[in-house]
Amino acid sequence: MEDRAMDAHEPGNDEAVGQVLYRKKDGVCTITLNCPERLNAIDHGPGSLHRDMTDAVARANREDDVGCIVVTAEGRAFSSGGFVRGEMPDDPMQWYEFLRVQDEDNERLREMDKPVIGAINGLCYGAGLIMVCNFDFLIAVDTAEFGFIEMRYGDPAAEALAYLVGPQWAKFLAITGELITAQKAKEIGLVLEVFPEATFRDKVQDLGRRIASIPTNAVVMQRRLVNCAMENMGWRNQKNTANALNALLATQAKEHKAPDGRRYLDIRNDSWAEFKKVRDAPFRPPWLERPETDG
Repeated sequence: MEDRAMDAHEPGNDEAVGQVLYRKKDGVCTITLNCPERLNAIDHGPGSLHRDMTDAVARANREDDVGCIVVTAEGRAFSSGGFVRGEMPDDPMQWYEFLRVQDEDNERLREMDKPVIGAINGLCYGAGLIMVCNFDFLIAVDTAEFGFIEMRYGDPAAEALAYLVGPQWAKFLAITGELITAQKAKEIGLVLEVFPEATFRDKVQDLGRRIASIPTNAVVMQRRLVNCAMENMGWRNQKNTANALNALLATQAKEHKAPDGRRYLDIRNDSWAEFKKVRDAPFRPPWLERPETDG
């Protein structure tokens, strides 16, 4: 049976707003990425899933009966990464503009008043992981998985990850393309808490309800205090530098080759299944040990 996002959707509870669903309950607004057919892959700019999500968060931020915002997703994935429509640019400046627009929407999340909880209901890769690093709290279901899988074929990855997990783990995730479990994500500080599927939705809603019960001005000031500390540690400068360097790397990515000499781009254009096979072959089995599961 396909996963449902948050506490079972009741008929008429969700308002469709572009490519997201919008629902309010007990002072908590839940915004659900609603493109399960593409595993909620993130595109950017006007009319995109990313923009619809940030616009919905901005709307919830303005509503007096909302004290906390939850972002989750429909289906088995929170986000499989980036979703590219058409040809990607060859010019570094065009890439920089693409990344700047992506980051502009992410910064909108940080500049709002009300806390945002990311309820990670499944795999969370690449652009999806970059996006959720701008949320205030991340709560994961125990089957969730995190990583910058695109780095396996040389596409740029992390930008501000070091602020959340420290430099060593940030380098490991950004350089190796290793995927980590929800429990490992909790151990390194990427995720606040992990829950089994049976209680995951209720625990996220309960945290949101607790935050919403606190006077809003007190929550806003404490959130700004912590964000200000991150700014003082160079958060924005780091992201600007990352956008510039990643624009250069992204321009070169079309020419990156697999171990057999073929361009990853050509393999991907010919066969997505073959592309995944070639991309992932050098990285199996996982380098990090994983707990054994029944069945």
